[in-house]
Amino acid sequence: MIKLTIQEKQEALELLRSMIKTNTVNPPGNEKELAVKLAALMNSEGIEAETVEVLPGRDNLIVRMAGENHGKLLAATGHLDTVPPGGIPWEHDPFAADVVDGKLYGRGTSDMKSGDAAFLYAMIKLKREGIVPKQDVIFIGTVSEENGSLGAKAFVEAGGMKNVDALLVCEPSSNELDIAHKGAVWVKVKFYGKTAHGSMPDLGVNAVSRAAKFIAAIDAQSFDVKPDDILDMPSCSVNICQGGVATNVVPDYCEVTIDFRTIPGQTAEEIKTYLNKALDSAAKDDKDFKAEIEILSDLSAVRCPEGASILDALDKAAGRKHIRRGVRFYTDASTLVRDYPEKQVVIYGPGISEMAHQPNEYCEVEQFERFVETYANLLKDYEI
Repeated sequence: MIKLTIQEKQEALELLRSMIKTNTVNPPGNEKELAVKLAALMNSEGIEAETVEVLPGRDNLIVRMAGENHGKLLAATGHLDTVPPGGIPWEHDPFAADVVDGKLYGRGTSDMKSGDAAFLYAMIKLKREGIVPKQDVIFIGTVSEENGSLGAKAFVEAGGMKNVDALLVCEPSSNELDIAHKGAVWVKVKFYGKTAHGSMPDLGVNAVSRAAKFIAAIDAQSFDVKPDDILDMPSCSVNICQGGVATNVVPDYCEVTIDFRTIPGQTAEEIKTYLNKALDSAAKDDKDFKAEIEILSDLSAVRCPEGASILDALDKAAGRKHIRRGVRFYTDASTLVRDYPEKQVVIYGPGISEMAHQPNEYCEVEQFERFVETYANLLKDYEI
């Protein structure tokens, strides 16, 4: 089993700290600065790396290592962007990468620069020791996962996933194996009315009132699907409602934005049917009711095929049997394997998944070090 020396642990941690200190908050992202730094590091270690522009100032990082067997390809992925620190003051500067009581604090420590750094340093460890991975390996550091998975989409559109046989998503998994995650269908429903003076509401049609009836109807609905044995039931959350221009003006427009988290097999068309049922209820006794549905995002649920070899390989690499779980959030895997449902896929990385997007985000240093070793052992031994 590959183990890190004390010096290597310190070096790996410094790599991660430098990534945390490089601000890639999305928006605007500015991932290029980090991608260029990491590409230069990997090239200096004799590992092929390049950056690929997705948008101005926003570059994917692509790192490749040739393996003993060229017939199969193991891909690992992690996004380079982070969400903003938020409005609540942190106990530690979110970009100082402070280490306190064995925890590294900073925005992106769990979600998900620890996973990125761990995999990249695992590649460095193998290269320095002259160990050739069993399979060809590619690491995809993506831009804008937090807002539309733009980097993953660009990689797929360039044909990057065609030859991939197994995908490791280095997102935080709370030290277990996440073998499925929900999809995300984000929808905007637009409601129309007729403006009038606030003192004469009978002369207008209140679009906000129409939206309110719809919200009440959709909150009263339930999904007519069987629960998934890992992910359970889908969910629906009305998260934005905006309408009106002034207190003394009857609003002629209102829009509602809804976050659906789907299970395998559900489609955006089925979500539209679900929405139309609520709209029909809201339109009862309103012959001029007018609304429009707009799909903002359609990311598929992901589930690893039964008997996938990468799961047992990760147990072996870590020296322990992991729990197989499902999670409610989505990852870039929704985009990367959308057209390739037969591909093996697993979410497994350092950090606590519940720390994602939280103030005072942290990753335990010891866990980060263990993941570097686990990834290195996976690369050394795993045959797809």
